[in-house]
Amino acid sequence: MTNGTKRITRLAAFTALALIMSLLESMLPPLIPMLPGAKMGLSNVVALTALIILGYTDALIIQLLRCVLGGIITGGLTGLMFSVPAGMISLAAMILLYRFLFPKVSLMGISFVGAVLHNIVQVGVACLYLGTSQLIAMLPYYVLAGIGAGLFVGIASYFVVKYLPKKIYM
Repeated sequence: MTNGTKRITRLAAFTALALIMSLLESMLPPLIPMLPGAKMGLSNVVALTALIILGYTDALIIQLLRCVLGGIITGGLTGLMFSVPAGMISLAAMILLYRFLFPKVSLMGISFVGAVLHNIVQVGVACLYLGTSQLIAMLPYYVLAGIGAGLFVGIASYFVVKYLPKKIYM
């Protein structure tokens, strides 16, 4: 198999896994009932793992494909305006932290920043979409949810990277 074919295969596998995790999580109730859309971010385990194993560009491709395909499959095209900016901005922040501050900042810290930023961007997009700033009052609750989700994703990614056999992604 050529390097190009291997890369496309890895991108497809990681994207499919991220999409499956996202779709499964969309079927679950919110973590916190008073916070619509508050999820653990299971697909972000795949995004952070891809960042570490495959690199920056491939992680961005996987994240973008997961957001777009998830929106198309679920029919939630309105959700695209929330998921794409939040997903891409949070992953960009994680890339910068990983590139310039890892290992001074742990994977849990990197994931924590990504999750919190993801929630901040989504609340900002919701405020713009609805034409109201009243949703900002919910931001502290979403930040707290992001802290928990970010720590979970960081820990899960750490163990996936540590124990995933290299022959799977090499």
